[in-house]
Amino acid sequence: MSNEAFSSLLQRCSEALADRRSYIETWKARRPGAKVVGYFPTYVPTELVIAAGALPVGMWGGPVAVSRANAYIQQYTCSIVRSTTEYALKGTFDILDAALFPPICDAVKLVSSIWNLDFSDRFLVDMVNLPERLDSTASVEYLGAELQRVGDTLAGLCGQPITDAALRAAITSCNRMRSLQEELYRWRRTAAGAGVSLAQMQTVLQAGTLFDSDEYVALLEAFFAASGLATSAGKVRGLPVVVTGLPCQQPHASFLDVFESSGLRVVNDDLFLGMRACGQIAMDGDPYANIARAFTESVALATRYHSQRPRHEFVLEQVRAAKAKGVVLLIPKFCEAEWFDLRYLKEQLAQQSIPCISLDFEEDPGSLGAVQTRLEAFAETLA
Repeated sequence: MSNEAFSSLLQRCSEALADRRSYIETWKARRPGAKVVGYFPTYVPTELVIAAGALPVGMWGGPVAVSRANAYIQQYTCSIVRSTTEYALKGTFDILDAALFPPICDAVKLVSSIWNLDFSDRFLVDMVNLPERLDSTASVEYLGAELQRVGDTLAGLCGQPITDAALRAAITSCNRMRSLQEELYRWRRTAAGAGVSLAQMQTVLQAGTLFDSDEYVALLEAFFAASGLATSAGKVRGLPVVVTGLPCQQPHASFLDVFESSGLRVVNDDLFLGMRACGQIAMDGDPYANIARAFTESVALATRYHSQRPRHEFVLEQVRAAKAKGVVLLIPKFCEAEWFDLRYLKEQLAQQSIPCISLDFEEDPGSLGAVQTRLEAFAETLA
């Protein structure tokens, strides 16, 4: 990556992610008594955590050898559920003061119950009960009340009330973070940003689930100030594609690197989409209701259905916005929700004559030869 401003941003994010415990310990040392709250993807309103004076930290899995967790969870469950539980059993998450889960699927509901039974002596475990229907007028009222319940729980944990002013300040910070991430995507589609790989983009976005939100915003703002949003005239290489279908679980960086080496250029993706999909939350009025409303109006995911916002329309919008030539559907192994949507998405893309290919993955990348071969073949069909 030749852009010095992006290289600096990438280095800072990589260093923090490589030693998350040190980052968290340093953050706590600067704020005596402050709490750290882990959250499981796809969606937990981190604004509540920030407003309580705590640090929200994403509990992502990884390519760890799963052994002890097999006594708690079936081996045909998705790897992020098994790997995070393995980390919890190893004590990796003991630095947390609480862990929040969204009820996005049966596997996550199961692991939340297991953690509540086995780890509640280490940290508080709670579920943010999201509504099943997003297109009901009762959804906002229900979720607003649930968010207040969770907020009260966090206030008790942190020893300070969550005021409307503090919650609005947290919303402002997170709104800015999401807008900067979208700006980063727009920059990446220019010639200046075209050299940013999918793995590098993952690193920068994942850092947003670790850093203090204000610090993360400052890093992105410094990047844009230094880069000047330059649009160099260099040649853009690779066939443009959209990658979709991976908002909860994230592939290993070596898996993502195969895209560029296969002659593809990812111009839009679903990396950490669950954390970005609520967009800009309104500032006027009840902040709890505003967060709830933003959630119910967010992008449809495999685990987030909305009758008025079909998921395929969002995918098609990503394709058109970036002038992509094809779509790669990345499906986490054993993810029932994504496999359920796969046929439907393929049918919708076929109706629009948009080529697509589906690949499954786990957090442990394993052998990538077959993946490379399939992506190279797909690139040939797009050329």
